[in-house]
Amino acid sequence: MYPVILIVCLLSILWLFLKPKKAHEVHYLIHKNKQKILDISKAYDLYAEASHLVIAQFSDTHFGRRRKPHLINPLIRSTIVRQPDVIVATGDLIDDYARWSHRQTHLLTEKLKRFNAPLGTFAVLGNQDYINNGQYFVKEVLKEGQFTPLINEETFVIREDVSLRIVGLDDTLVGKPMYDFEKKIATWQVLLVHEAHHVERVANLTDYDLILTGHPVKPGTKQSKDISVKFTHGLYQIGKKTLLSIYPGLMNRRFFARKPMIYYYHLAPETKKKNTD
Repeated sequence: MYPVILIVCLLSILWLFLKPKKAHEVHYLIHKNKQKILDISKAYDLYAEASHLVIAQFSDTHFGRRRKPHLINPLIRSTIVRQPDVIVATGDLIDDYARWSHRQTHLLTEKLKRFNAPLGTFAVLGNQDYINNGQYFVKEVLKEGQFTPLINEETFVIREDVSLRIVGLDDTLVGKPMYDFEKKIATWQVLLVHEAHHVERVANLTDYDLILTGHPVKPGTKQSKDISVKFTHGLYQIGKKTLLSIYPGLMNRRFFARKPMIYYYHLAPETKKKNTD
């Protein structure tokens, strides 16, 4: 009996020691003309400039019985330090509404409130959010957590001389997405959608500078049944100016502890050509 207790105690201490306190950060430097897309994760501070507009993204938290709201503490700490201009969540906030413990609702909304960004925090819904009519609950949680749900909606935010248009689609698998938005002018155009399956149905797709989606879906899985999955994971360039980025999933393995992931997109303005006359 004593050896078992000792082993349990040692494993508990080891878990506390290895439990991730920091998020796994991925930083991309994206120029307006898309000729340069750099992974600057290991030295992002060398590239950071005040003129850059920074968007932070997380997704697929799947909160429920197994995943508790405290899981995003490292993400909160990361955004406090990095201070992005905008924070977006691209779907699947919860796993299954029927299994949700409402005792955790207050904790979840308080955690969401800790994500602060001067130009706002925004979110779209994912397919898991719809399970057992959970979409109504998720919308209210997002609002209470001071995230603006963008369900077939758009918004504009401005920072000095830089304007940002953010369009959010309803979930493409179980929601009612609207693919046709009127073309409008902004310095940066960003599209949020949980799945990348049907992005090519979006009207004026190549007018967007950046498309941010949730987790990848592998061909042959239940979710991808009867769907031609063209965009599976990573980064894709569509046309000359549109970049599609697929969030890889919340957790990144590190021994048996897993680090939650957060993406940062550093949007650099178009460089002006010097006059040599």
